[in-house]
Amino acid sequence: MIEPRTVSEFAEQVLMGTSLEEKLTHAPRSLILDPPKRGNFTTPARPGRPDHLKPRSNHGKSPFPGGDHIHNEEQRGILLHFFANHELLAVELMALALLKFPDAPDAFRKGVLRTLQEEQDHTRWYLERMKSCGLNFGDYHLSPMIWSHISSMESPLDYVSRLSLTFEQANLDYANHYSKILAQAGDQESADLLARIYKDEIAHVGYGLKWLRRWKENAQSDWDAWHKQLHFPLSPIRAKGMTPFNEEGRRKAGLTEDFISSLKHFQASRGRSPDLYWFNPDVELAAASQTWTPPKRLEDLAADLEYAFALAATSSDDLVLLRNLPTAHHREYLAQHNLSFPEVAPLSELTTIRKERNIREERPWGIAKPALLSKQLGLELRALVDTDPIPSAICKNEPEIRLFTECHPHDNWIAKPLLGSAGRGIIKFAKGPGNDSPPIQGSYLIEPWLTKALEFSLLYHSSPPEQGGLRFLGICRQEVSKNGQWESSTSFPKPATGLPQEQARLISNQVLPEAKKEIMQALSGLLEKHQYHGPVCIDSFLHDTTGGLQWHRVSEINARWTMGRLAHQLRLKLSPNRSLTLTSAPPQTATSSKNTLLLGDPGTARTRVPVAIINNQ
Repeated sequence: MIEPRTVSEFAEQVLMGTSLEEKLTHAPRSLILDPPKRGNFTTPARPGRPDHLKPRSNHGKSPFPGGDHIHNEEQRGILLHFFANHELLAVELMALALLKFPDAPDAFRKGVLRTLQEEQDHTRWYLERMKSCGLNFGDYHLSPMIWSHISSMESPLDYVSRLSLTFEQANLDYANHYSKILAQAGDQESADLLARIYKDEIAHVGYGLKWLRRWKENAQSDWDAWHKQLHFPLSPIRAKGMTPFNEEGRRKAGLTEDFISSLKHFQASRGRSPDLYWFNPDVELAAASQTWTPPKRLEDLAADLEYAFALAATSSDDLVLLRNLPTAHHREYLAQHNLSFPEVAPLSELTTIRKERNIREERPWGIAKPALLSKQLGLELRALVDTDPIPSAICKNEPEIRLFTECHPHDNWIAKPLLGSAGRGIIKFAKGPGNDSPPIQGSYLIEPWLTKALEFSLLYHSSPPEQGGLRFLGICRQEVSKNGQWESSTSFPKPATGLPQEQARLISNQVLPEAKKEIMQALSGLLEKHQYHGPVCIDSFLHDTTGGLQWHRVSEINARWTMGRLAHQLRLKLSPNRSLTLTSAPPQTATSSKNTLLLGDPGTARTRVPVAIINNQ
């Protein structure tokens, strides 16, 4: 092995060397720092390695040992094997940075060189300790994941953002956690080794932070500058270990409290491509008019209620677009109640995200297809499942309404626009002398106005047949205003809980059996006809008649998300064995309590705050 004379020669030896000796030998004291010059180094597909140590993407990936396996000596060796591979990759990436950015400031390059040599020490320590566990380097899978994420770095700022402040920051969690676990398992030598490395990693993160602050825009926070610098598939989630989050180590590295809090509550997928969610509650109105532009009052309401959708509908691997991003304070509040947002981004970036991100599936509140959202869909299902349906017709003008209503004995009627939701556009009217039919424009569904005793939704989810097809999820009770606007949704583990005897009997003996069989069978065929997969809700109700309570099976079909479905999802997350009510309150009166969780933020809400109430039943 020829002794290198310059930093560039040393870095190339470390990066492309095919022996561990070349990679792990410290630079000679006589090493000369090359004068700054324009960089033109071509990044290799993989660093040089002996054949048996070459990282491979698909080569029988070894499971990462859990804390409960550390008492086993072989499992401890596998753990050290993982860490040794990560340290060697860090050595090689630091060498790559020295070669790619020879025009970087001297102080920066000297810092990289110093850190590289510390990482060489870490690798050697792991290799030596591994041998005492009976393992040799290369006995298990060597992943190229870190190399794949960082080797394409385009600037020194990119380097510190990806390596120092992302992967080395995650080591603050891993090294601290496993040092304690190993000590508890009686392996004090390995515990002390990780404790030494942990102290070095604090300094390495601090080094990256120093240069981030030097190169970022003055108006940017540390968090915003770093987050902006990371590009898909890399995200802040990689700066957190899959272990307890270590706030103390990050403070020692110099990270601010805002940065630490933002990272602590940040969520994103670590593996699969995310599903993309956003809240568009005006989807029916958008489907009705290609020129639809939501008024400010509706956008303000959507901005307030979208937090309920983001928290209920998504999983931690998803990406949700929001009009207003949550504050660190509200994230902290939600975390105390075991709720967290997934990865979030501004709704204004929808077009960019569609172009730049690998999205598995788009899952907005609703899809703007008139055939799916029209009340005509409910009439189609009603004809299939109701042997004695209430009279109903689609009318386009006053004469058609008069002609239809005069043929039926009901005095009070309701007109609903075929494309409308949340009570918008509903007109109540009476027939007979002195009463005019409503002056409608466009197609309306005309039905009798019935005296409702109990309103509820039948919740389903439609998947392709090979993924299980249509599933019945349950029943959710609804409260609406006199104008037909949503007020609350309550999900129960047992749908008949707390109901009067006659209502409970109908729900248990008639509604549930038919919902799971006849209605489900008809609905499945109807949805496949329209090629729809996703959340489905059938609005239904019990109503008073002279002969007692009757069940009106299908009032409407909502082939989209609904507040009832959100209540169901929240109950499963927060209180699966108790009922949960989803409602809203004005910001000035929205208060949290033991059983009342503010899904929205009263400090930023303009109209309503979505609230989840966990009931005793």
